[in-house]
Amino acid sequence: MASQRPVLLATGASARALVAPGREQSLPAIDDHLLAEDCREELVGGERYALMPANEPHGSQHFDLPKVLGNVLNDAYKGSVEMLTRPSVGSDFAPDVSIFPKARDPVTGGRQVEELIFEVKDTESWSHVTTKARELFARGLRRAFVVEVASRAIYEWSVTRGAWDRLALTAVLTDPCFVVPVPVGALVDDLLGERAIAQALIARNNPEITAVVQQGESRGEARGEARGEARGKRLGQVEGRAQALLSVLEARGLAVPDIARERIHGCADIATLDRWIARAVAVSRIEDFFAEG
Repeated sequence: MASQRPVLLATGASARALVAPGREQSLPAIDDHLLAEDCREELVGGERYALMPANEPHGSQHFDLPKVLGNVLNDAYKGSVEMLTRPSVGSDFAPDVSIFPKARDPVTGGRQVEELIFEVKDTESWSHVTTKARELFARGLRRAFVVEVASRAIYEWSVTRGAWDRLALTAVLTDPCFVVPVPVGALVDDLLGERAIAQALIARNNPEITAVVQQGESRGEARGEARGEARGKRLGQVEGRAQALLSVLEARGLAVPDIARERIHGCADIATLDRWIARAVAVSRIEDFFAEG
């Protein structure tokens, strides 16, 4: 049963929105809020819930999740943290991370409904998370995810089954919102998250990254072709990527020990070198560079 306690209304919001609509009454705009943005409460199905401060693991996950997601979005989308959204007459709540189109709603001129949401779940009940997801799906949400703090597990809502499916950390999320496929593990693992960000920067042809890579490749190819070897062009490409890789690491201020240089120059596989270039953009310590082979 809906709570009868008073609700702090946002500027311009109407108390009529707390009354269930008739068949002919349209739903409120997704950004027609009942709550003021600083009230520290949510309305879910007419019930009020206090928003509480997070403990360290919960707070850290709140910090890391948007860091990854915000850097892998394609240009048509944007993200927001703790953004109030109004999916129904009696609800006004804020998903932890929302992904939505940059384009305005052609009918209302306001924000469009989220296409993806991500919730960080610590003490929040599954029923509460599920209610919020169901209400947003009724308004056009495409996908909903939960990151469970204690287990570091990732779940996605299955509309077909009406339940949360646990995703393998080795699985990959592909979606029109993302410029590159995102490993599920990147949402809870720092190194995988950094690699996803690096790959997105390369996919977007980030000018600084592109310039460093191209300079390294050009120098390497020139040396390979100058040697006049039969396979000079391919060897030049290999050496060029190795040089580009070292250039990226050094440009980021990472000292590269001799043993690492030898391994890089000893690699003749272009695909491996390309993966290492993506990793070089992201690693914070040279010790992490070869962590996954």
